[in-house]
Amino acid sequence: MFARFRDDSFYLPGVTATPDADVALDQSPARALRLPDGRQLSWCETGHRHGFPIIYFHSQAGSRLEAELLHDAALAAGFRLIAVDRPGIGGSDFRKMHGHSDFAPDVAFLLEHLGIDRVGVMGWDGGATFALAFSHRYPALVVFATLLAPIAGRPSAQRRMSLRLLSAVVSGFVYARQRLRGSRIEQCLARLREGLCYADRKQFDNPLIYRLLVRDAAEAVRQGGRGVAQDSVLSLADWDFAPATITAPVDVWRGGADTLSALCHVRVLQETLPNVTLHSIPGQGHFFFAGSSTDIFRHARKSLKA
Repeated sequence: MFARFRDDSFYLPGVTATPDADVALDQSPARALRLPDGRQLSWCETGHRHGFPIIYFHSQAGSRLEAELLHDAALAAGFRLIAVDRPGIGGSDFRKMHGHSDFAPDVAFLLEHLGIDRVGVMGWDGGATFALAFSHRYPALVVFATLLAPIAGRPSAQRRMSLRLLSAVVSGFVYARQRLRGSRIEQCLARLREGLCYADRKQFDNPLIYRLLVRDAAEAVRQGGRGVAQDSVLSLADWDFAPATITAPVDVWRGGADTLSALCHVRVLQETLPNVTLHSIPGQGHFFFAGSSTDIFRHARKSLKA
C-alpha cells in the first residue's frame, strides 16, 4: 500500500513509505473550488488519473484522506477516486445542513467543474447515506453505488424535534472532547481499538494504516467540532429522500465480524432499496476493505461493463 507511484497515478512522486519508515503519507494534495454561494469545497483525487470517476463519501468521523486507503486498488482497476470533504470537514467551509440531500448540489457543481457527466459513488460508514442521496437526486449521473460497512438511518415519529435535540447533544460532546483531549487523538484511537474485532485490530497495528487514521482524524476537526458533530447527527438521522426511486444498482459490502456497523443497517438497505446486492466478507471487520479493495473494484468494473 502507498508503495507504487506511476505516471497515471494521482499521487505526487515522493519518498516510498514502508512500515518501518515514519514518513509523511500526504501524497494526495487537497484541491479547492469556490462554490456559487462563496463557500470553499475541498477535495483530493487518488487512483488512476484517466480512470472512470468515482465520488468517494467519507465516514462521519473522517475526511477525504480516507480515500488513500483505496489508492492502490483503484489504480490497478482503472478508477479515479474523487474524495470530497463535507461542510465543516477538512478544507470545506461549514454550512448548516438539514438533510443528506443538501450536500448533493455541491458535488454536482464539482463534477460540472471537472467536466464529468457519468460517475460511480462510494460511501463508507455514515458516508453511505450521502452517496445514496446523491444517487437519488442525480440519477442521470450515477452508474452504480458501492456502500462499505454502511450505517442507515431509521424512521422517527418527530424527526425535526429529535434531530434538533440529538444535534445539540452530539455537538456539545464533540466540542468538549476536542477542548479536553486536544491533540490526544492517538489515545482516542487506542480506546476505539479495544472494542474492535481481531481483524480490525490487525489493521490498526499496520503502521501505514494507523498513521493515516491519525491524520484523517486530525483533518476532520481542523476547523473545529461543528462539522464532525453535524456529520455524526446526520449519520443517525432519517433519510430525506425516497430510496425506492434509486435506479442505480447498489452493492453493499460488509465484514462478517464487524462490531461497529450493525447487521440491522444492512437489513434496512435490503428492505428499502430496489436493486441491492449484499457482499459479506467472512472473518473481516469494519476496515475489511483495506484488504478486500481489489475484489470491490473488480466487481465495480463488472458493474460498469454491464
